[in-house]
Amino acid sequence: MLRVTLSTALLLAGFSLVPISSGQAASFDCSKAGTPFEHAICDSADLSTADERLAKTYATAVGGLSETALDALRTSQREWLDYAQRACTRNAEPLAGSNYDERGVSCLGDLFDSRSDVLETSRMINGLRFYPVAEFSALPDPAEAANPDSNWPLALHELSLVQLDGDEDSSKVFNDLVRAEGELISGVFAPQGGAERVEDDTSSDSTNSITVDDISGNRISLLANTYWFGHGAAHGNYTISYRHYLKDKQRFVEAQDVFSGKGWQKALLTLAVEAAKAEHGDNLMLDDTSYIAESVIDPSRWDLSDPYGLVIQFQPYEISAYAYGAPTARVSWEALAPYLADTADSIRYGF
Repeated sequence: MLRVTLSTALLLAGFSLVPISSGQAASFDCSKAGTPFEHAICDSADLSTADERLAKTYATAVGGLSETALDALRTSQREWLDYAQRACTRNAEPLAGSNYDERGVSCLGDLFDSRSDVLETSRMINGLRFYPVAEFSALPDPAEAANPDSNWPLALHELSLVQLDGDEDSSKVFNDLVRAEGELISGVFAPQGGAERVEDDTSSDSTNSITVDDISGNRISLLANTYWFGHGAAHGNYTISYRHYLKDKQRFVEAQDVFSGKGWQKALLTLAVEAAKAEHGDNLMLDDTSYIAESVIDPSRWDLSDPYGLVIQFQPYEISAYAYGAPTARVSWEALAPYLADTADSIRYGF
């Protein structure tokens, strides 16, 4: 039976018609597998299934895109394929002359699944067509080079960013702003707090993304997730934050769009602390509140999707133990009413 497939092994060549037997799970003809990468897909039932999912996800992700966006997504997929063939080896080079070991196959499965998750963000939302672009990096970790059994032979870094399809200037402004934010979040966990990009870090893994979280009329709310794991560490670390884009003003929400007058910063801090204590009780570590004053008034900490209150996002370790996660505090809009700007409702409801 002939069917159109999008083999991860053939994406460099674009779309192909490949003869597939009805019992074949992989997205391509395994009788033609030639590289260790292709054989790994065919020899592992789980990886074969992940490959087929990825092919279907990619086929769906490219549907309905303009030529410009389609070219960007295809380019990103080719770069991912190059990355995938290097990311699960021990020297950041495509495997040759041997087969993937158990760690390598498991690594490939994780890569395929995570790529499918990213591609699934390519969709129409409220009449707007969004798609992802991404950057990848696989670098040998010099500290692990002498250990052939290391679990972290490479430093792997992935950054995915949502983009808005369209030729209008407004789409370009949105896309440029998101890319600029991507540059910022990719360096959140740079060594010693330095300004260098996290992709240049050879001793950690990171996965950072900006995706669409909520659309309410004129407002497009974006969710920024960062994750960083230092090789050999007990656990990774992560952050959750937001960017609220105003289509008419072609910029992100600023604090003065929501609050005005003297004293709103202090009032918001007081209300946020009260809300956090009421919700999280003894789980809090908040003897001194001064160090979260800047966080509370930062719009990137505000989740505006709750109609009943402003949800303030805290990060792990910030007001509670790491194991407790990244807590939030909801302050009712009613309590905030004396401090709201005239434009607050238009920001909340997106009109």
